[in-house]
Amino acid sequence: MKIENVRVHDLEESIVASGFPMLLYMDAAKFEDEVKTLRSWTVDGSNAHYQRALRLASAPDGSGHRNFLSGVLVSFNVTGTNVWWMQFERYHFAQIVSSMSKMHRLKKMVETEDFEFHDKVFENGQELLKSIAVYNPEKVDEEELVYNCPMGLELTARVTTNYLQLRTIYAQRKNHKLKEWRDFCEWIASLPYAREFIIMEKNNG
Repeated sequence: MKIENVRVHDLEESIVASGFPMLLYMDAAKFEDEVKTLRSWTVDGSNAHYQRALRLASAPDGSGHRNFLSGVLVSFNVTGTNVWWMQFERYHFAQIVSSMSKMHRLKKMVETEDFEFHDKVFENGQELLKSIAVYNPEKVDEEELVYNCPMGLELTARVTTNYLQLRTIYAQRKNHKLKEWRDFCEWIASLPYAREFIIMEKNNG
């Protein structure tokens, strides 16, 4: 698995906005100043917005108090196997912006041998795709290729999701039997403030 070209958006803005329910009026200039302060702040527990966000992140499931985490957007390119993608796509809150297409590109991949497999795909699985293309090179049946495609074929997509949903994924998949999920969760843990707001490591002592 590869996760590349990662972008995190609106982290500090969402932390500051977590205090909106108690606002009496909106001061746009003050909001910008508080966001800038958070961006330049070294975590020592003294920032009021950070402290409030920690409390809200610790709220019980279903309370709605953690909703500010949905504003922290994360975009990234991820390369995973067919097996992993089938499981990932159950998370409907993760938007797949664009992805490689087996139907459109598998024939070309086979012709040029320009594809990647997971290291646990048997060699005969890889050779099967090549043999289908060689059998009738003038008229390759794309459906035949797709239906015989090994589950270990690796494909890349651009994904956009948020901290609230990554928190759900981490809780459900961190000890998964599939190593790709464990690798994905290890990446989640590396995101800014992930240990406080996603893993809850700091809050749990």
